[in-house]
Amino acid sequence: MQHDIDYFKGVSNQEIRERFKKELYSKTEFVQYNDPDDFFDPEQEYGDHITRCIESEKQFIKEIISNSAAQYGVTLTGEEIETISRIKREQIYSEAGTLIDDYIEQVSVTYIDPVRECDYKFLMQRWLCKGLKYLRSLIR
Repeated sequence: MQHDIDYFKGVSNQEIRERFKKELYSKTEFVQYNDPDDFFDPEQEYGDHITRCIESEKQFIKEIISNSAAQYGVTLTGEEIETISRIKREQIYSEAGTLIDDYIEQVSVTYIDPVRECDYKFLMQRWLCKGLKYLRSLIR
């Protein structure tokens, strides 16, 4: 691996961090539907978004490295690209501080419990509802 080449010429850590921040903050409101039979994970929705943003940033950095290497006529293996990318991400994360933690504090999650069909207070209403539901299923 050649260390004397600047694979990030023209792209600063600040620019990469700002791109990541813009993508991260592109979605701050989430709706999470709670199925009573499923495990409830309050971080599921925004956690998936954070993971997608991190993966997007990794791909962006790898593309910068690959394009720069091609411009210099250097051929890098996947492992070399991954190593350079990891080092660059560590630099960016050390400078970014608590970017993801700050984002999590800004996130709002609306939890919605789905309305159960035939979940009535009185037994007779529940039976009638279930009976009608059964009849509808036979007709279809």
